[in-house]
Amino acid sequence: MRLSNAELIKSVDQTPGQLFKYQSQMPKLPVPKLSETLPKYLQTVEPLLSAEEFARTKKTVEEFATSAQGQELQRRLEARAAEPGRVNWLEEWWNDLSYMGYRDPVTPYVSYFYAYKDDKLRRKATQRAAAIVRAAWQFRAQVESRELAPEMARDTPFCSHSYNYMFNATRVPVRPSDVEAVFDLATNTHITVVRNNQLFSLQLIHNGQLLSAAEIESQLDKIVEQADSSAAVPVGVLTADNRDLWADNYKLLLEASPKNAETMEKLQSSAFTVCLDDSRPVTREEYHRVFWHGNGRNRWFDKSLQFIVCDNGKAGSLAEHSSMDGTPTCRLSDYILDQTLNNKVDLGSSTVRPDLPAAEPLVFVTPPNVVRAVEQAAARFDKT
Repeated sequence: MRLSNAELIKSVDQTPGQLFKYQSQMPKLPVPKLSETLPKYLQTVEPLLSAEEFARTKKTVEEFATSAQGQELQRRLEARAAEPGRVNWLEEWWNDLSYMGYRDPVTPYVSYFYAYKDDKLRRKATQRAAAIVRAAWQFRAQVESRELAPEMARDTPFCSHSYNYMFNATRVPVRPSDVEAVFDLATNTHITVVRNNQLFSLQLIHNGQLLSAAEIESQLDKIVEQADSSAAVPVGVLTADNRDLWADNYKLLLEASPKNAETMEKLQSSAFTVCLDDSRPVTREEYHRVFWHGNGRNRWFDKSLQFIVCDNGKAGSLAEHSSMDGTPTCRLSDYILDQTLNNKVDLGSSTVRPDLPAAEPLVFVTPPNVVRAVEQAAARFDKT
């Protein structure tokens, strides 16, 4: 069932704990007076209009300021802001107009990336990826338990709401406006790994115990070996397309086989994605391009959080912007780098348990119409 953003906001867990201890004290977004809004509007449009057009616009604005219509619309806006339980009168509109309803591809137009400093302790790609996964999981555990302290600007707390969308979350393509899906952290303890355009689900908890860094590295090595010895339809590039086209192809993909719906949910419910790229970027522009967009195929751009590790150990992350701004992801990245570069991260045992189940390949059924859609999406991505 499709949920509106307002319904989704009400559905996510906001158990206070440490993380949400100040949420009830957050000030409501004020509604500016009409006498403040209209001059800002004129200031905004003036550079875009000719002198004649601006004079006509200014006259219209002045008439609107004292009209019954202007007063009624202002009253409705103030009434919306005063509704019980509504903290932010703008949020739902803003999310829809600027993100969920915005139809250009999320990459490169919406998503944002971080390029990480090199890890001198871990030159091997899968070794670095394993350490990043362990550090990210430590951070996730603090979000799940609500033990993570809220961010502060001196003695003023920041809103913690967007932490609900950091892990086990995804954007879902829908016409005319996308929706966000959030999954239970406690019951979804797997991550998605992408290599050579192929998707895998890697379970991080085995017999009640988190995989050690050595075990994660071992599993990633096996994924690389398996993926590099085969080829697959790069379904991930569909997520790099115009959102309306992706929404249409999303339906096409799910209708192709009942198995595809199961595969999709496994992918969407994962804690985050780890993209193991076979590239070896050296210059700043080269590795920034990898983290920003890559080849468009070795990704799942709808996921809220993707960590990208190249074969030469360069690493970074890519965040889907619709429900999470840069403040929490910057904090997460700082945490991961502090833990890994300063060798603080708990890597667990160096012993690899022999009974670890192999990562599960996430293989979509791709009849000719889906393959054609993938090829067309790939061509549009390459042109962009």
